[in-house]
Amino acid sequence: MDNKIVQIQLSLSYINRQFNTYIYNDIKLYTTIFTTYVLFSLISYEMYYMNSIILGYLYWVGLGILSTIGFGFGFHTGLFFLFPYIINTYIELEYKSYVQTLVTCSPQIVLWGIGSGLGELPPYLVSKNCDKTKCVFIENKWLKSLYNRFHTRLYNVIINKIDFNNNKVVFFIILMLASWPNITFDMCGLICGYYDLSIYEFLTPTIIGKGLIKAPLQSLVMLYLYENESEYNISSYSPISLNKLLNILFVFLILFFINKTIIQLSNLELKQNKIELLLLKK
Repeated sequence: MDNKIVQIQLSLSYINRQFNTYIYNDIKLYTTIFTTYVLFSLISYEMYYMNSIILGYLYWVGLGILSTIGFGFGFHTGLFFLFPYIINTYIELEYKSYVQTLVTCSPQIVLWGIGSGLGELPPYLVSKNCDKTKCVFIENKWLKSLYNRFHTRLYNVIINKIDFNNNKVVFFIILMLASWPNITFDMCGLICGYYDLSIYEFLTPTIIGKGLIKAPLQSLVMLYLYENESEYNISSYSPISLNKLLNILFVFLILFFINKTIIQLSNLELKQNKIELLLLKK
């Protein structure tokens, strides 16, 4: 227990040192720029109007990012924010029309979809920047038997007949995966990062699929369900129980990585202290 407290203290001192060295001056600079911008916005009506538009766009993009960020454990902002907004727009129309509703809400739908595409960057960046020389594949008999069980003829056809070195094929595969609502798109980001696809090659089909295909189709489906008063009990939806288990697993992973981070930061602080002592002796 005492050793853990010492490690936490060393980690905090390391974070404080890095903050004062690299971040504090940037905060002062950005605060000055932001304050100046706000003052000009209060004086000029045109800038105030432009700010309201920009903030509105950032609001929907931010909600889209929250819906997918965090390795599949994002906040369901579509269910809580976007779809109610679309339904309210549909109710307020004098002549009810799916097309008119989608056209009216298209900026919000597309921006939310673009945000959900940007929220897929963390798995891609983590995999792209990892040390691939230290990746270890565990030899496990149970995993091997599971692999052999699902190693079907279709899988062999996909691996052997599709040219994954062709950029057009990769673009279409990512676009197809992004256009369909799923909870496993993080695996696509991890694979793209591992095989060193550029951020442009990964993000372009992801944004097109999520912003221009998936989000409008989801909105259309929600309007249809609302109009036809379809009975849908979300508590009986089987993936909900799976999602609870995955969230519990995610909490344990967070605690594990926090513990590892504390140890790593404390070691860095000790190394810096040793370097400073050596410099003082010289």
